[in-house]
Amino acid sequence: MCPPGYHVVHGHERICHSGTKTWVDAHIRRNPGKIRPGLLKENIYHLYWNSKNKYPPLPQIENFKTGSEYDAAIQFWLAYWKSQGVKFPEDLEPLHIKALMSVESSFNPNAKTKVKGSTAEGLMQITDQSLRVLGGFPNKDDWIEARDHLIHVEKSDKMDALVNIALGVRLLGHKYSMIPKGHPKNVRNTLKAYNQWNEKGDAYADEVLARFKRANRKK
Repeated sequence: MCPPGYHVVHGHERICHSGTKTWVDAHIRRNPGKIRPGLLKENIYHLYWNSKNKYPPLPQIENFKTGSEYDAAIQFWLAYWKSQGVKFPEDLEPLHIKALMSVESSFNPNAKTKVKGSTAEGLMQITDQSLRVLGGFPNKDDWIEARDHLIHVEKSDKMDALVNIALGVRLLGHKYSMIPKGHPKNVRNTLKAYNQWNEKGDAYADEVLARFKRANRKK
């Protein structure tokens, strides 16, 4: 683990000019200026595990016995991204994210989509395309969607629960910013945008909100 702006250099062999092999222990190094600012996996772990904030348990999603183990991470990353200036709907609650997660993966951190051609994985079903967007990398037309509050992790890291939640909550904020002009920038349209901007996205948002409301009644 290391704070933002730094990265971990793993232990490795180094050959001196004399040809002598030496071992360099793992250590933390400041990121070089050429690296665009963004959270690495080790930064994500540092931020979460060094936080002293305490979060209350969220209501259980109906028909699920699991999910409570992610309550603190959901609340932490929503609060963190807000503190960094990422915008979300004013009425978005952590429970909305928990309900979204139940729809996406049924709280299975190893979930992989069954949709042909999709690369969605993990608790919040993050795709390779979303990794590119959140990393600030251009698409085939050289268009960059996200230019700040970036995350730079490997594709395999999507299966890490804490990394996946950090990505998913950041992606939710990005989708909020991408709601088409002329449409209300509210929770429902943010949930719709997280899925897809069509009738299937409408049905998806309605299901997430229905689960949210049923869980909220159990408070």
